Amino acid sequence: MVLDSTACHPSYAVWEQGIYFFTPGDKQDRKDLSLYEGSTGRTRKIMTIEQREAMYMAVSPDGRTILCTQTDQSGTDLMLVENFR
Repeated sequence: MVLDSTACHPSYAVWEQGIYFFTPGDKQDRKDLSLYEGSTGRTRKIMTIEQREAMYMAVSPDGRTILCTQTDQSGTDLMLVENFR
């Protein structure tokens, strides 16, 4: 076993230096973005987010950018685009 737990869905990204992952949310739904460093076996917290859900993520090859999806609302917008070219 590498990590004790992560948040919902595949909320982790494997990178050459280790694994970025979100911890399960606390009572206020805050989640920590952390990095498990494979070379040292240590985990360090990168930041805390307060958004409702942070699910899928990816890390750029240089490790300077992390992309993650999040849900800010429950529902959808429906748009009609006419005469689109």
